[in-house]
Formats: sequence, C-alpha cells, structure tokens
Amino acid sequence: MQTAADREAKLQRHRLRMTLLSVANTSLQSVIIGLYAWAGEVGWSVAWRFFLVGAGSSAMFALIIWRGLNLRLKDPGLLLPQIALSVLIQLLFLVLAPKLWVLFLVAVLVTYNFAMMSFSARQFTLAWLLVGAASALALFAARGRFGHFGTSGVSIAILWLFFFLCIRQLTAIGTQFSSLRTQLSEKNKQLSASLERIQELASHDDLTGALNRRSFMQLLADERARAQRAGQPFCIALLDIDHFKTVNDRFGHLIGDAVLKEFCAVAAASIRVTDRFARYGGEEFMLLLAPSTSSDVARVATERVRQALEAHDWDRIAPGLRVTLSAGVSQLAPDESVEQLVRRADEALYAAKDAGRNRTVVA
Repeated sequence: MQTAADREAKLQRHRLRMTLLSVANTSLQSVIIGLYAWAGEVGWSVAWRFFLVGAGSSAMFALIIWRGLNLRLKDPGLLLPQIALSVLIQLLFLVLAPKLWVLFLVAVLVTYNFAMMSFSARQFTLAWLLVGAASALALFAARGRFGHFGTSGVSIAILWLFFFLCIRQLTAIGTQFSSLRTQLSEKNKQLSASLERIQELASHDDLTGALNRRSFMQLLADERARAQRAGQPFCIALLDIDHFKTVNDRFGHLIGDAVLKEFCAVAAASIRVTDRFARYGGEEFMLLLAPSTSSDVARVATERVRQALEAHDWDRIAPGLRVTLSAGVSQLAPDESVEQLVRRADEALYAAKDAGRNRTVVA
C-alpha cells in the first residue's frame, strides 16, 4: 500500500518534471527568437536576454523543487508564481521587441493554459483580469512600434515552427488532463467497488453472507407497509438450529461456524426466488415469505427448508454430525406491528421445540 511519503515523493517528481518542461519550453522559444535574429527580424540581444531571464527563472524554480525547499511553502507546486513570472517576462519582451508581439501574446495564452492544472474558479477569474490588465499595459507601452514578420520563406518557416511548438505545449497539457481523467476514472471505479463492499458489509452477516438483522427488520417494515396498502398477507418464519450449543461443545466452534455457513447455503437453495433469508442472531434465522403468502403456503415453504437441512450430508463437515431445525411461522394480522408479528413467530418456534424439535409450527 502506498504511504503518504510515497505519494508526496511521487508528487514532487511530477512537480520537478513539469518545471523542467517549462525550462525546455522557454529555451525553445529562445531558439525561435534566435532564428528570427538570424533572419534579421530582431537583434541577437533579444534572444539571449530572453533565454537568460526566461529559462533562468524556470531553472530557479526547478532548483527550488529539486532541493525540496518548496515543501515548506503553502503552495508547494509553485504553479501560481511560475505562471505569473512567465506572463510578466513575455509581456516585458513584447515591449522590448514589439515586432515579435504575436509570439509573446501566443506564449502568454499557452502559459495561461497551465493554470488549468490546479486553479480554482476564483483564481481563474482573478488571473484572467490580471493577465488582461497586464497585457493591455504592455500593448499600450509598445504602441507605435509594432511591426510584422517578413514574408520570406525563412520567416514563414520560423513562424510555422513556433506554432508547431505551441501545439506541442498544448498537447503536453492535454496529455496531463488525459492522465488525470484516467486516474479519476480508476479512482471512481475503486470508490464504487468500495461503496458496494461497504453496503454489503452493512446489510449482510459477515460469517454466513445472509442478510443481517438490521437490514432484515427494515425489509420487514417495508413489506408490512406494502401489505397494508395492498391488503395482501405475508408470513415470516423464525428458524432455530436444534441443539446448536451441543454442536459447538462436541465438535468445536470452527465446526459450528461451518454449520452456520452450510445451513445458509442449504436454505438459500431451498427457498423461493421471492423469499428473503436473514441471520436473526446466533443460530436463529428468519424467512420473509412474500408477497401474498398464506400461512399454509408458508408452512410448506418452511418445511422444504427443514427437510433439506435434515437430509443434507453433514458428515463431510464432521463425521457423525447431524443438524435439524425447529421453525415457527406467523402471518401478518390486520393492524399488527412488526414486533407483534415476530413475537408470535417466536412463540410458535418455542411450541415446536416443546413438541420435540425438528418440526414447523404455525401460530
């Protein structure tokens, strides 16, 4: 299992990788400016100054992250200061080299896209307003000195190369988002599986896999409400494994647990599709026989479970082991509560035990 330290180390490697990508992007832009200087569009000083300031500042951030100094900061990703400084540098050189103003404005737009990695809605709005104001100031400061690229084949090729590199940067951002979407989708799948497992554990008995008492009683209350609306009867059966304490004393509690699980498997194979089965507590189990089930039908269904249990081969769990059950059946009476219904089934169960066990009694 990945620890918090492992996650932080992985995140730190990602921060360093993204910052080094910024160094590479700024260096490539310096190359583009250098190509324009070679083509005679601007002076060479613009290219090397941009490289020193742009790539140098990005390299400074990379060094801070590499040394782990960013971990002491409130924003260890340093995304906001990196974006802010990069935008300021681009707009500064727009003023210094207004003939290449299109390059610097496009670079600002590409840099701004990196904000999508972690900016909140409020930060996006603030960044939009600040970048808009800063770009307006830069364009105003450079007014009257704007030019345009030459139309020679070399100038057009350099412009295409710049465009191609910008697309590459946007592709890198898109790749990051694609990776995040994939991770999020996988996390959602894991979360859904975990929630299903939690719901399973909350509603089912962990030993036998049958419904637990809490979920069964809720199911019983819902069925009572439905029966009262529709005027249709239903029945419950309270089942108790005969002399289960003797099974534990004679064969041990591990065999006792095996008996409980095997009993549930036998019962589940014997009941109707519409019936619901639950562990009521200890060696007691409950059947909900619905909908529109009369006490006669409920008795037959419960007897089917009892007979299947009696005929089951228990020797494969423990030689000499025999398991039977006693059952009490009750049908919901008009205006009867769930507690009263269960109490009558319990009374019928005790009547079955008093009559010699291994039988079904209807209240």
